Amino acid sequence: MRNLFLGVVTAFVLLPMGMLGCFVLGLTEIRSDLKPSTWESLIMGSAVRASVRRRAAGIANAATVNNKTLVAGGKLYVAGCAGCHGELGKPFREDHDHFPPAPQLTYVPTQYSEPELYWIVKHGVRMTAMSTYGPFYSEQQLWELSAFIHQITNLPPDVRVAVLSK
Repeated sequence: MRNLFLGVVTAFVLLPMGMLGCFVLGLTEIRSDLKPSTWESLIMGSAVRASVRRRAAGIANAATVNNKTLVAGGKLYVAGCAGCHGELGKPFREDHDHFPPAPQLTYVPTQYSEPELYWIVKHGVRMTAMSTYGPFYSEQQLWELSAFIHQITNLPPDVRVAVLSK
């Protein structure tokens, strides 16, 4: 019984205190020119995904997704998102400018649903380079952009051409 008690104390008190101590004492690496550690990526990635999923639950997609919607969202993406998240038709560029690195959406499909993308674009993600765009885009534009990002790696060829044309 005593071993069980010590195990519980260790798991729920000493380990979190040790991790907190590492942060408070500055023992964690914060340089943005280094990749984050595996455990840091796992913890923060899963925390962000869980938070977005929870907050976007119940948001109904207000846009009908068709080629016109995708082109409108694509134009917004090219004008405001491509600088960080990758340009259509351009070679892959690893992001060393942001911490955590901005996902290169033109090469790696997103794991988020359209309502989750809508929420992310509208509200941003704290302590990342993803700022809030809700004050700058209309509700319709937010949904168009979300639809485009959701399908960015699987766009119909005519949509891609229309988005890239001036």
